[in-house]
Amino acid sequence: MSGRYTKRLKKKMRALRARGWSLGEMSKKFRIPKNTLCGWVKDVKLTTSQRERIRQKEIESAARGRILAVKANRAKIEKWKDGVRKSVRRFEKMPFQNPEVAKALCGILYACEGAKYPATRGLVFTNSDPAMIKFFLNLIRFYFDIREEKLRGRVMYRWDQDMKELHRYWSKVTNIPTSRFFKTKPDKRTKGKATRKRGYRGVCSIQYSDTLLQFQLQCIGEAITKSSGAGGV
Repeated sequence: MSGRYTKRLKKKMRALRARGWSLGEMSKKFRIPKNTLCGWVKDVKLTTSQRERIRQKEIESAARGRILAVKANRAKIEKWKDGVRKSVRRFEKMPFQNPEVAKALCGILYACEGAKYPATRGLVFTNSDPAMIKFFLNLIRFYFDIREEKLRGRVMYRWDQDMKELHRYWSKVTNIPTSRFFKTKPDKRTKGKATRKRGYRGVCSIQYSDTLLQFQLQCIGEAITKSSGAGGV
């Protein structure tokens, strides 16, 4: 180690330390490990102002380190997410044009997020994800014999949200006119509590007054889940 660093360099480091330089500053500028620097300057006397300067520099350095760590972690997560998306991209080419496949998917969705007969009479599908709502509506519109004018919308929302604005938003998502959205009141439990979730547009409920269609979707979902269990999946 002594061969790598000259006495002149050590003396310079001690002088910088005496001026209030932090170990991090010296290590970064001169590319010398902190533990090596610590051994050189540990007996250097510092004034109160110098110690305070070093403390502030260490705080700033730690903050920058956290920012860099967060960025690195985000980049790592994004890379992982991209890898997973690529591994399942083949499902984008599922034969949705096949009515049996489409109806099976619709039944599974309803089994997960739909209101069940006989507790509820009529189709009710609820979700906060606009893509999920749109996907479900596309399936029942194209693969089931429904009457468009019977489709209704209902939005459950928080106290600090505007019902009319939410109706306009979900109307665009669902292609259901705002005139066919039920008027609702905000959740009283959220009064005085700000909505922190970015982009949250409440929970949309698609309603269709048809018990036969409701039960049909419910039975499709049940049939698929039962057959999967029997098959030892």
